[in-house]
This record gives sequence, C-alpha cells and structure tokens, in this order.
Amino acid sequence: MARRVGLIVAAAGLIMASLAAPAFPAPSRSAEAAGRPKSGIDPAALDPAVRPQDDFYGYAVGGWIAHVDAPAYFAGWSASRDLQLRVYEGLDKDIRAIAGTASVSGDQRKLADLYRTYMDVARIDAAGLRPIAPALRAIDAVATPDDIVRAIARLGAQGIDIGVGIWVHPDDRDPSRYIADIVQSDLGLPDRDYYLGQEARIATVRAAYRHHVARLLELSGVAQSDRLAGAILDLETRLAGAQWSDTATRVPGATAHRMTRRELRSATSPFDLSLYADGMGVPRAQDRFNLAEPDYAAAFGKALAEMPAPVWRAYLRYRLLDHLARFLPRGFRDEADQFWTFEVAGATAARPRWLRAMTMIEDAMGDAMGRLYVSRHFPASARSGATAILDNVVTAFRKRIAASTWMHEASRKAALDKLDRLVIRMGAPDHGRDYGALAIDPRDPVGNWLRARTLLQAGEIAKLSRPVDREEWTMSPQSVNGYYSVSRNQVVLPAALLQPPYFDPAADPAANCGALGFFIAHELSHAFDRAGSQYDGSGKRVDWMTPEDRNEFERRADALVHQYGGYDVAPGHPLDGKRTIGENIADTAGLAIALDAYRLALGGAQPPALDGFSGLQRFYLGFARIWASEPVRTPAEINAALTDTHAPDRLRVTGALTNQDAFYGAFGIRPGDKMYRAPADRVTIW
Repeated sequence: MARRVGLIVAAAGLIMASLAAPAFPAPSRSAEAAGRPKSGIDPAALDPAVRPQDDFYGYAVGGWIAHVDAPAYFAGWSASRDLQLRVYEGLDKDIRAIAGTASVSGDQRKLADLYRTYMDVARIDAAGLRPIAPALRAIDAVATPDDIVRAIARLGAQGIDIGVGIWVHPDDRDPSRYIADIVQSDLGLPDRDYYLGQEARIATVRAAYRHHVARLLELSGVAQSDRLAGAILDLETRLAGAQWSDTATRVPGATAHRMTRRELRSATSPFDLSLYADGMGVPRAQDRFNLAEPDYAAAFGKALAEMPAPVWRAYLRYRLLDHLARFLPRGFRDEADQFWTFEVAGATAARPRWLRAMTMIEDAMGDAMGRLYVSRHFPASARSGATAILDNVVTAFRKRIAASTWMHEASRKAALDKLDRLVIRMGAPDHGRDYGALAIDPRDPVGNWLRARTLLQAGEIAKLSRPVDREEWTMSPQSVNGYYSVSRNQVVLPAALLQPPYFDPAADPAANCGALGFFIAHELSHAFDRAGSQYDGSGKRVDWMTPEDRNEFERRADALVHQYGGYDVAPGHPLDGKRTIGENIADTAGLAIALDAYRLALGGAQPPALDGFSGLQRFYLGFARIWASEPVRTPAEINAALTDTHAPDRLRVTGALTNQDAFYGAFGIRPGDKMYRAPADRVTIW
C-alpha cells in the first residue's frame, strides 16, 4: 500500500501555525475530568523521555513497548495482535457458552461442535492416525506422474496446496467473469527465500526443517525418515529455485498467460494441468484458464519426471501430516510447536489450545463466526461514527486527485472515475457463506476440518459458473485488518477494526482520523499504488495514465523505494524497498489523505488542546499508536520481516511521517533533528 505526492504544502501552513505546540508534557489531568471530549491519547503509551524530533515512534509508543505484557507464545507482539486476541477471547467465551446450551441449532451448533471436538485432545490422542489412514493409503499407492498429479489435486481440493493451486478471481480482461488461475503455491517453508538464502539465520531454519520433516515421517511409521527428509528438502529447494519472487508476481500483466484446457494438457508435460484441474473439481466445460508462472509449472513437470516416486510419496505424506498436525496425537502437535512456533516464529511457549481453536474455526467457518461476533460485539454506534470518517476520507481523496499538479486532465479524470466506482464496505457483509451443507461430527475433528475446507474450496470453484459478485468479502468481520481488492475495486473494513486503538466513538476526531482515518485512506490508496494504478474502476487491467504521467508516477515511486531501502529492519539487515513499495505508497499517501479528512471534520473550527496536545499532534500520535509493536530482534523476527511485503511497524511510522510537511510544524522538527528530512527529499504521490 502506498501513496503520497504533492499537495500538503499549500494547506499545511495554516494548520501548522495554529496547532503546533512547543512542549510535550506528560498530562496530569485528563480532558474528561475537565468536562472536555476525550483526547483519544493514552498517556501510558508515551515515553516522555524520548524527543519526538529524534525518534517519534519511540516517543509515541515507547511506554507501550516498555510495559506491554506480551504473551510468550507470540513473538513480535503488537497493538493489532493484542486487539485480535481480545476479539478471540470474547468469541471463545461465546462459543463455550453455546456449547453448553442444548437448544442451540444451525451454524451456532456447528461452531460449538467444531470447537468441542478440536479441544478434546484425549480423543485425538486415542484415535492415533486412524482418521487419516485412508488418505495415507491413497498417497502410498501413487506410482506415476499422473498418480502424483491426482494426489496433489485431491489434497488441493481439501485446501492443502502442494506447490500449486487454483485461484478463482475476476478476469482482469473481463471483470464481469471469473477465471481459473493456476498459480505457484506453498512448498513447505514460509517463503522461497528460506530455501535459497545463504545467511546463517536461514541455514539454521533449513537444518531444523529437515529434522522436522524427518520427525513427522518417523512418527507416522516411515523407515529411513532422515534420508527421505533430505530428498524432500532437495525437491522443495529445486522447486523454490523456479518460483517467481514476490516482487515479480506483483507486476501487473506479468502473470497473464491465457490458455484453453487443451493447451493445459501439454503446456508443462508431464505435469498434466488439465488432469490437475479435473481433480480440483473444475468443470470439463470450463475452457478459460490462466497459467500464472509457466516456467515454474514446467520445472514442476520436470521434477515429476525426474524425482523418484518414493520421494514424492514421502513428500505428499509429510505435507499432509504437517498440515494436520494440530489434529493429530501429541507427538505431532509437540513437533509442530518445536519447529513452527519456536524455530520459525521465535516464540518461547506453545500457543494455548483455545486460541488455536479460534483460528481453526476462522479458517473453517469464518463467516458463521463473523455473524456471531457482529451480533454480540458490534454496536451500531461504532458503524455510524466510523462512517463519518470514511466519508471525509473519500471526499479528501477526491479533492487531492482533482488538485494534483503532476497529472494531466485525462489521467485525473480516469483516477476520479476509479475512485467514484470504488466499492467500500464496513462492518460486516450483507451476505456470507452458507454452511448448510457442512456436516460436523462431534467425534471427528480431522474430518470436520477437511469437510469444511473441501466445502470452501468447492465454493471457490463454483464461482466459475456465476457472474462476479462484487459484494463478496474475502475477510471476516472479526478480523483486525482490512484490504483492497484490485480485481473488484473494493475496500473492506471489518467490524473488529472499529474499536480502540483504531477508533473510539467517544474521542475527539483527531486521534480517530490519525488511526482509523489513516487505515481507511491506506486501503483506498492501494487502488492507486504501483499495481493498483494499472487497473480501472471495473477491475480491468488498463493503464489509464498518460505515458508522461506514468513516468512521473514511477519516478516518485522509485524515490520511495530508495527511501525505504535506506532503512534497516534490524542492524545490518536492510529493508527491501521494492518488495514493500505497495505498502509504502499507501502509508505515505494514506497519512496525507487522512490529515485532509481531519481538516474536513473540523469544518474550519479551531480544535481544542486536550491532555496537553494540539489537534495536529493528537492526529499523528493516533497514527503511531496503531503501529505499536515490539522491536525486530531475533533471527526468526528478522527472517519474517525480510520476507514480508510490509515494512516493520517502526519503519512504517518513520517513513510515512517524514514525508508529511505538517508533521514538522506539529512537533517543531528542524534541520539537525533525526526525524528531519529535507523538503526536496519528501515524497508525495497523491
């Protein structure tokens, strides 16, 4: 996400002159006690010992970092994770209460039974591997490349991708229709860089991974597990070397390779992609496909021909066991924690079972869980107050586009048309998934999971026979997150987001605009980032900028790449400015747009000073507060940060703020201060 460029200067002078405050006292008396509106600023989150002119992030959230009681089971604790935990704590109580109510039926009964069977580890331990014995026998029977393809498809139809997957989405050539897009997918480790990187911290993870693979195979009764684990790692490394980088896959049009079903049969022989599509449930009548990474698929086909069948059988077995480890006996669960929780994630304790149950239900019956959440935890006042912020953000964005000095009239007109056609939804969807066909057996946790995932995957494939639903959500209401869909030109802001620290309906507009207003503007800005700006308002891939304007846009984007590439996620580990460019554009642009939305909310009135802070200061403090997180320190955290498309939270705050002219006046930042960035180096896009 990312956008900002050029318009704050003219309007910022008046705001800076009227709102800047020379000192930053720790408030001794709340605004509420004096009968004024809430400031929206939590004094405990601040660290008054830090100069905001030198380290604004440390000043704004240093108190939170110093005193946060982060759970040992989650490395890299943050404000958003803390809020998500509170959401799940409420839902856990709700579902446990439902489980104890005999009269409950329908989706709520299914949620309760799904939860109860997952929590019954004694039953899981007693069952051993019997629940997945048929699947293991089917894997043991594969012998030919076609057998392997069928097995991969059979697992894929249950939501377990093995190096390849089918993504059903609106066709960017005709956004009114869906297309079946065959894409590279998970191998085993979190990212291709874990296979290809030569750094010691990466090599350590690979060594632990080989042991993890061997241990799961051994637990399932496979002989020579260490030798097979080495062969599996070789296979995955070979495939990782052929996979496209995250940056390469994000280039609009780069993955567009249309094919008919007949062409699929021979495109990557002996990997018969038509056979794979059949196994995934794609109707034979479907003849419109896209093959996103043809050279990767060809490399996959070559591996099918050259790697021995016993290696493929061991690989398929391992991937099934690894995917289902939390539903299997204790030895498998403990090994999953040892590798994924401790080695990869860097936590020092296992996540509690109830919390894993919440994320399991999220993946199995997320929409039903969302309906429960909205009915019990989402007051109407939250939506109404947040809607006012949303309206101001859209108006502010429209004005910024209209006043843009670097675009020609044709480009401005196209940008405004796209903004006007944005589908923006907040809270909860009007309609969600129907789980009527889902059978939940209170004695079959593994089966429940696989049936739920099979239903979801079948639902995705079924879209191919229907017109595109532009109202569909791909994120649940209980998610502390949001997204922009380029193919639908849609922004979704879930209900769980509409609470502190993102939004407090009782607070003054400044902090709310800096937090929720920024978040909304950030998502809207994705429609106009490096990738989003190459699609029109219908989701069709078309460059609506003039060539001259596109060149200027790229010049500004490259300046952001350079800026963020100069930051380290941790000492000696530079951030990849290209990988994170979309988010960095949206952060910079979103913050500028949110400030304009705050000015609109003021309606020309002078904001009061609350808790010792001006309105403009509260705006920027509200922005920083939502990004409060523990520093990136451990090898596991460094690995995660370097493979993320988002910059670490500290860098998101610093990078966006130093491009905002109004920020300098608000906190008296001058040349020589560490937060100072020369005006000529500040980047504005929207």
